[in-house]
Amino acid sequence: MLPRILIVDDDEGLARIIGEYLSACGFDSEPAASAAQARNCLMRSKYAAVLSDFQMPGESGLDLLSHVKSRYPGLPFVMMTGARSSRLKHEAMMMGSSGYIEKPFRLEDLVKAVAAVLAPADQETAKLAS
Repeated sequence: MLPRILIVDDDEGLARIIGEYLSACGFDSEPAASAAQARNCLMRSKYAAVLSDFQMPGESGLDLLSHVKSRYPGLPFVMMTGARSSRLKHEAMMMGSSGYIEKPFRLEDLVKAVAAVLAPADQETAKLAS
């Protein structure tokens, strides 16, 4: 079964491009256009990781991160943002974000960021299987 990534971004075109690229790299994905829609997705499906934009209408990516960490504490979360702010990066990491990537990014770098947050879970699964 392919690792399933929840992509949360109000830019539906970008979410589609990310999803297509992740698919070509061996991932499954589902888009959500808002934090509220992402919460609904999380209630009905399991995901290997959440990849979320920071700035969205309504609730921000930090709001979603807080929700994910309170309800799904082991779920890796990668924050994407166009805001070049060391304060935001620090805040996201302190709240439990597993990764952080600034826009614009190369899709290859995004896949590396997703793979990096999944690697600890893969290593733990391998330890349990042995």
